[in-house]
Amino acid sequence: MPTIIDRITRVIRFSISDADYDIADVIESPDLSAVENFEGLDHAPPRYIEITGDVVTLKDQAARDAVDAAIVVINLDAIADKLNRPTTFERAFAEILLDEFNTLRALHGLAPRTRAQLRAALRGKL
Repeated sequence: MPTIIDRITRVIRFSISDADYDIADVIESPDLSAVENFEGLDHAPPRYIEITGDVVTLKDQAARDAVDAAIVVINLDAIADKLNRPTTFERAFAEILLDEFNTLRALHGLAPRTRAQLRAALRGKL
């Protein structure tokens, strides 16, 4: 039973039966030396692995940094987007605070803040 790496997900699987995968979607018995022993792990995480043809390589540091930065942005956006979900505690709490702030703003002749403005301000602070 060979070791394989999935061409799409770049997940490495060991001792896999031939019946468990489509040969067109994987590389059988790949040379994994470029991605082994990565920062104390047996192999680099799939997000750091590149596959060109049947060659498995490790992304360079700039590409790994770009992947990590994109993940941070996605995670921060997901946190801020909780304000847009219809039934979350965060949204309900934010709307209570927004109503209170808008009441105070009205007393001082200031325009009310919208939920979109609150989300943008929250995202800016993350």
